[in-house]
Amino acid sequence: MPVVKKTVAIHPMMDRYVRKTWALLVENGYDATYSTALNFMLLATIFETTKDGGLSEKTRDLIWNFVRDQKTIDELNLEDQLANIAKHFSIVETKERRTVRVSKIT
Repeated sequence: MPVVKKTVAIHPMMDRYVRKTWALLVENGYDATYSTALNFMLLATIFETTKDGGLSEKTRDLIWNFVRDQKTIDELNLEDQLANIAKHFSIVETKERRTVRVSKIT
């Protein structure tokens, strides 16, 4: 199965629920990872949303309120950008080390 590795910023509230889900999966004997728990939660939400009746009005309001919370969205976007910058500098540093090693050998 193809695996897409992507760094994402997760709100601390979501992180708590992902970790609780992860713990429940492990306690029930599954060889689960953080990614497994997150995917499990997303899949459950998709199924819940598409079943007859869908999400309750209260649940829909909570979800939309989260999206409308610009401060939280800005913080998550900043964390995502910082992770991308850190990853970029890590790649550049690795390339520079390889270049240094090659130049010392030749």
